[in-house]
Amino acid sequence: MAPSSKAERGGPGGKRGAAGGAGTGAAPRGRREHLVRQLDRVRLSGQLSSRLFRKLPPRVCVTLKSIVDEEFLWAGHIFLGFSKCGRYVLSYTRSYGDDDFSYLYHLYWWEFNVHSKMRLVRQVRLFQDEQIYSDLYLTLCEWPGDSDKVIVFGFNTRSAPGLQVNMMLMSDENHRDIYVSTVAVPPPRHCPACRRATVPSGETPGEAPPTCLRHGFLLHTKFQVVYPFPTFQPAFQLRKDHVVLLNTSFSLVACAIAVHPAGDSSSQQILYERRNIPGPSRRGENAPPQLPEELEGAVGAPSAAQPSPEPPQTPDIPPAPPSPAVAKAKEFVADLFRRAQGAGGGPGGDDPPPSPRGPPPETPPTVPGSPPGEPHPPGTSPEPGYVNYTKLRYVLEPGEPPEDLEDDKISLPFVVTDLSGRSLRPLRDRATAQGQYLTVEQLTLDFEYVINEVIRNDAAWSRQFCSFSDYDIVILEVCPETNQVVINIGLLLLAFPSPDEEGQLRPRTYHTSLKVAWDLNSGTFTTVGVGDLTEVKGQTSGSVWSSYRKGCVDTVMRWLVPEGPGRGVHRMTNEALHKGCSLKVLADNERYTWIVL
Repeated sequence: MAPSSKAERGGPGGKRGAAGGAGTGAAPRGRREHLVRQLDRVRLSGQLSSRLFRKLPPRVCVTLKSIVDEEFLWAGHIFLGFSKCGRYVLSYTRSYGDDDFSYLYHLYWWEFNVHSKMRLVRQVRLFQDEQIYSDLYLTLCEWPGDSDKVIVFGFNTRSAPGLQVNMMLMSDENHRDIYVSTVAVPPPRHCPACRRATVPSGETPGEAPPTCLRHGFLLHTKFQVVYPFPTFQPAFQLRKDHVVLLNTSFSLVACAIAVHPAGDSSSQQILYERRNIPGPSRRGENAPPQLPEELEGAVGAPSAAQPSPEPPQTPDIPPAPPSPAVAKAKEFVADLFRRAQGAGGGPGGDDPPPSPRGPPPETPPTVPGSPPGEPHPPGTSPEPGYVNYTKLRYVLEPGEPPEDLEDDKISLPFVVTDLSGRSLRPLRDRATAQGQYLTVEQLTLDFEYVINEVIRNDAAWSRQFCSFSDYDIVILEVCPETNQVVINIGLLLLAFPSPDEEGQLRPRTYHTSLKVAWDLNSGTFTTVGVGDLTEVKGQTSGSVWSSYRKGCVDTVMRWLVPEGPGRGVHRMTNEALHKGCSLKVLADNERYTWIVL
């Protein structure tokens, strides 16, 4: 890509064609069709080619050196691109910490003007107080309709070579660290709350004066993922404004982040409206109704709040007693797992490869508040015990913070600060905020509980099932209107072959998938579909997960509805840096402006 010029358009002295080229009636080679005709074709066909505006006139192209002082370029600024609104250009720097081994990451906002130098308006530190010992892949994203904040993801994919400290502090090959920072965007002009917070002081470049909480907060968290490492899907994870879906390998966490104005005493929540919902996850007994078969695995599961028709009652059929051969085989497998757990390793034979998730549970985990088999009193329908929801409020007020909040071992830990790094004070449940306050909601879906419940209640092969060893989760669809999240759970498991098969009844390794719809309004899930068992023969776990994810991509693309350029998730990355190259231009395609690097 480059600015257009007269020579490139085939002006005087340019090559018009070669001998033996087009005939007399054809357009000369190198000459493009008139722009008006191309636009007319767009109007008739409804399709705008991305190659239509490959080049821009020089008057809307500026060079980076002409709008940024040289001292910042020498300081190692890596420019990512334009913000969604086009007002700012964002860059980041990576510098060494005090120990000369760890890295510090800072994010910068530059106010862009095509006719003058860019002005540095804000500088913040990412991933507060985290010890980072590798060069991170960074992805900066903006929500479709939320312009008050951006979210930055940092991924470490391998250890930096040559550092002995990596042997002690870096994650191993089976684990990766994920760093997340949510950062308030500088306002175009100070709002009334910002003006009240501003005090006369000497300002340094990049350090904005004190701002209100809405325009001056930072929120950080970190978690570890295990193999098979979850796919990063920002188009789905950020589809709902103010909400981010985080796949921690063990659970799917929906985090809602919002700033409320002073005096707003309403208890409005973005996630989880408390209601009386029955707890079991059995299809037909759950609050959310099942999807029609033609939409299975695709989009938009119905909301759990919608009434569903009365399911037909099926008579209770007592299970047939197992044959002596089946009973003997199950006892054989149980003995294998007991010995494997005692020896600290996995059983041999056809068992799947060991997983960093730990030994597979043989029974669904016991959930506090919902003991298995305990009947509820007649006439009551309490919320399911597996729903885990927390809501914390933070204020930018002086005073000593209260003692540490109780760690429930399920929710992600967050560090919330202002722009200068001062921690925000958390409020107790019944405390009243005197000014603006920030709310952080978390709703968690435990994968292993879902897997056990779906297999136990909805899988036709549940009686063949022994245990699962590994799983991979891919988000198929997110509907921000109904708050439904459709996920696909790929599963490696041990199961007995079908009773129709001949031969010795020993467990084999199979692969299957479970499709589940999670309702962010109620926290409940419902089964959308259960796949058949496919035996894994001579395949590595890597090839199994590769083909599984390819199938998920095919499903997503089959139901994909294209969005307008300004209505989706805006994303910027430093991928080019990790490939050993540089971007050619920073393009604002909405306003047809380029910064040539």
